[in-house]
Amino acid sequence: MFLYYGISFVLSMLALAAWLIVAVTHVPVDQSDGSGPDGVVILLYLSLWPVALLLVHSALLACLVRERNPATLMQGRWGLSLHGVLGAGFFLYALHLFHPG
Repeated sequence: MFLYYGISFVLSMLALAAWLIVAVTHVPVDQSDGSGPDGVVILLYLSLWPVALLLVHSALLACLVRERNPATLMQGRWGLSLHGVLGAGFFLYALHLFHPG
């Protein structure tokens, strides 16, 4: 179970990091040329659910692993609090990025 949690933790952190890197470094194209919506922004919007579900899956595994008194971070020692902070930050940044007002 510790190995499965470690793999899930690494995959969720990689997905979150990739999403944040693209979201922060993307410079939107000027919309006055009539070319339609920006494809990168659409992909960022559509990838919200997969990234969020990976974080939730890994957080649920952290709840299950926490009962076994893990020794390291990769085994889930601070898994629940770490996923809570990263999930809240992801949610707030996505809300800031995509909220119309």
